[in-house]
Amino acid sequence: MEDHTFVDGIGRIAIIDGIVRVDFFAHSPTEMGPDGKPRMAFAHRIVIGADQFLRAAEKIAESVRLIQQHQQAQSQQQAPQAYAPPQPMPPNVQPMRAQQQPSPVPQPAPAPQAPVQEASFGRKNNGQHETPPPVLPQRPFP
Repeated sequence: MEDHTFVDGIGRIAIIDGIVRVDFFAHSPTEMGPDGKPRMAFAHRIVIGADQFLRAAEKIAESVRLIQQHQQAQSQQQAPQAYAPPQPMPPNVQPMRAQQQPSPVPQPAPAPQAPVQEASFGRKNNGQHETPPPVLPQRPFP
């Protein structure tokens, strides 16, 4: 048996009197929709009993699990080696030049300071300050 039918997907599943009808569709090579894309066209119908359809659905579900496991294994192998090439810049964004440095932020002028008052180290004699006592080196305790 060499009969093959290529389909793009399932269009409709109908159950009539315990018999399941599965309609497949394919994108038409000649008919275009209003959006310019190929229209969906009927390609093939399978008519199958409900029990056989349930068995087929179990086989399809098993195949789905195997495909998902295979895809997960592939993505885990490729994840450490994944490389995303740099994205092109939008036309309205100008690249920064290497030697361009940010302009300095202007600093406010220092606030005027109050005049410094001299500290007095003792009694005043006729308006003159006494000198502080000399600092003697300290000896460690015996």
